Formats: sequence, C-alpha cells, structure tokens
Amino acid sequence: MGIGRVPGWVWVVLIGAHGLALGWALHASSWSFPDTDRYLKAAENWRLYRELYARTWPALWPLGQAVQEFTIRPPGYPWTIWALDHVGQRPVPLLIVQNLLSLLNLGLVLSWWGQRARPTRGEWMLALSGFLSFPAQLIYANAVMSEVLLQTLVVALAWLALLFLRRQRTKYFAGVAAVAAAALLLKPVFFPLSLVIAGIGIGLAVRFRRVNLGMVGLVPMLVAGLYMGWNERRTGYFHFSSIAEINLLHYNAAGVIRQLEGPKAEETWVAGVLQQANAAPSFAARQQTIQARAGAVLRAHPMVYARQHAQGMAALFLDPGRFDIGTFLQLAPPQGGGLLAQVRVGGLWRAVEQLPLGLLALLGTVLAANIVRVLLAIRGFWRLRNAASVLRYGRWVAAGLLLYIALLTGPLGAARFLVPVWPLLLALALVGLPRKGRLIETSAADASE
Repeated sequence: MGIGRVPGWVWVVLIGAHGLALGWALHASSWSFPDTDRYLKAAENWRLYRELYARTWPALWPLGQAVQEFTIRPPGYPWTIWALDHVGQRPVPLLIVQNLLSLLNLGLVLSWWGQRARPTRGEWMLALSGFLSFPAQLIYANAVMSEVLLQTLVVALAWLALLFLRRQRTKYFAGVAAVAAAALLLKPVFFPLSLVIAGIGIGLAVRFRRVNLGMVGLVPMLVAGLYMGWNERRTGYFHFSSIAEINLLHYNAAGVIRQLEGPKAEETWVAGVLQQANAAPSFAARQQTIQARAGAVLRAHPMVYARQHAQGMAALFLDPGRFDIGTFLQLAPPQGGGLLAQVRVGGLWRAVEQLPLGLLALLGTVLAANIVRVLLAIRGFWRLRNAASVLRYGRWVAAGLLLYIALLTGPLGAARFLVPVWPLLLALALVGLPRKGRLIETSAADASE
C-alpha cells in the first residue's frame, strides 16, 4: 500500500489532542464507562480462576440469570487488559496503547488520502476538523472499552482486503480471515461476519479454482465454533454470547412495546419475561424462552420494529454522542435516557431544554459535522467509481463494513458503535471533499497500491 507523508503540524495536532484527552482521563478517572466494570471483572477472574466471568466471582457456581456473565463479553478485550497487567489499578499502559492505536489508524487514513489527493494546507485543516468534530474517537481511546482496539482490526481488515484485491495472493485473504476471527473475539457484532467470510472464500475458490481460499475462508467460523463449544461446556448452552438475548429482550422487543404502549408497559412486559425465563430449569431453556417471547413481539409488529431499526441505523451515523461526552466529562446524567430514547417517547425538546448552553452548542456542532461527513462520504464513494480498479472495488469494502455495523447494531445505534468503522467513513469523506483538480491520482495510486 502506498503511504503519503502527513505534515508535521498535523501530527502535532493529532498527538496533542490525544495527549490532552489522556491527561484528563487519568486526572479525573473518567476512563470508566458503564461496561468497563464487566471487562475488568472478566480480566480479574481470568487472572485468578481462569474463568471469563464478568461479575464478582461467587462463592457457589452461578445459576439462572447469573450464568449469562460467562459469555456476556467475549475474551478478546479481557485478555488484553490481563496481558497489560491492569486489573483494578489505573489503566495507564492500556490507555497509552489505545491512544497509539488511534493515532496509527488515523495516520494510515490520512497518509492514504495524502498520497492520492496531494492536499493543500487548507485541505489538511479540513481533514483535521473532520477528526476533531468526532469526539468519540478521543473518548474511547481513553476509556477501558474495546472500541479502538476493534477499530484497529477493522482498519487492518480493510487494508488486507485491498491488498488481496490488488495482488490476489492467498496470504492476504488469510490475513483477512485471521483479523475477522480476532474481531469476533472482541465484539459479538462480528460473529455473523464469519459467515460472510466463509461465503466469500467459497466463491473465490470456485471462481479461481483454488480450494485453499475456501479453506481459509472457514477459519473465522472454526474459531467461533470452538469458542461456542467452550461456552457450552461452561453454561450448558451452545451459543456465542448472551448479549444477543439481552439486546433482543431489552432493546429490540422492549422498544416495540414502548412505542406501542409506553414506558410503563415496557417495564412490566420485560419484568414478566424475565420472571418466566429465570424460572426455567436450565440456562439454555432460559435463553430460548427469551428468544420465543421477544421473537413473538417482533413478528407481530414487523413495521414498528422496522421503523425502530431504521432509526437506530440513522442514529449510528448522526448521534452527536451526548452520553459519551457527558460520561467522559463527568457531567450530570440526563433524565429520561438518551436523545434517541427520548425521541421515541416524544421528549426530545424537553431533553434539549435541559442541556447546558455550552454542551448544546458542542452537540449541535458535532451533529452538523456528522451530517456533512455522511454526505461527503456518499460523494466520495461515488467519485471512486472512476478510480483505479483496486479502489473502485475497495470502496465496497468500506461501504460494506459501514452498512454491516449499521444493520447489525440496529436499534442500539449510537456514536460509540460507529467508532470501530469510523476511519472508513472518514476516508470516504476525505475523498468527497471539494477539489479543483482530480481527487484521485489513479495512475500513481494504482502503481503504488
């Protein structure tokens, strides 16, 4: 891959912003988010008991609902915390590594763009404004959360996919499969991607008559299957992650009930389902009860859920991140839930009125930047239709990963869940910036791809 030179003053801004965010996170101990404790507990229990259990280790073997803590978090991030020797102390090594990875990911995108666009100083400033107007990048680089580590794997996956498109060597597709396997061990959202990689591998094997490509494509599914088998031995239920049922109940189906009957009915319904599920004789039966009850709601109201899903997909790209900013800056939590939740119950204006003026201005700026960024990304995707063949096809890799995350995240869509694929959105947006000359130097790019 050709890499262009990023100006030194751009690096000063990037490093300075990360340094300031890191300093604040350590000074104010703002690196802890609602999911952080589960990661830390899983890492601690792995160190002490060689068990990935995301709550305090109980005196007796967990039963019922408590069993879900064995698989609520995949092993990738707890193992990372354990490897960096942070279990309970200030996560200095972990946050330093995450900031370095964030700088690496941004540097690769900016270098790739710089080589092809030959940007002016003003265009570099626009690129920096694109970074600075997405605070979630800095926030999650400085939180004990898996987003930036996963982002690095996504950037590596896209890079290896471009290399395979260019050179069609098995080792690059093997790299794609290995990175996809690592990604699913970090976040359950990448579990279904194993099926996609398997399908691509089989398609490539048939097209190029290379059986090894088909075998390589099955690697992520093999890794997922082995992990599911381990989960079955620990829980009695063959599954990848208990977060699937949690989201299905508390967000997908509960969101439909909330839209139809209101928050009180939602709370009553969820409590009833949990009471029935927790009375099941086994953990497998418990999860299957949740699937049946929640699935019945979704099947009964497909259009209501479709609207909810579409709102979440839009929120993934547009959410200004009030929750992320508020948590990181340690602001008072808002009443009535997040902005998207309040939109669903008609309380958006009340939520906006409660915001401090400074925070409201910041969120408005980020929202406007998000809208512009998405429009530029669409323009960049369209412009690449005339680029070198690798980039012409490679744009589908970026767009495919963005839409994959949006589709799989669904009603949960928020700035946090965009972070892993955000460099791909930024790359397309940079391509979409207005220019007087040609945006992509196709001959130079093709020669150095």
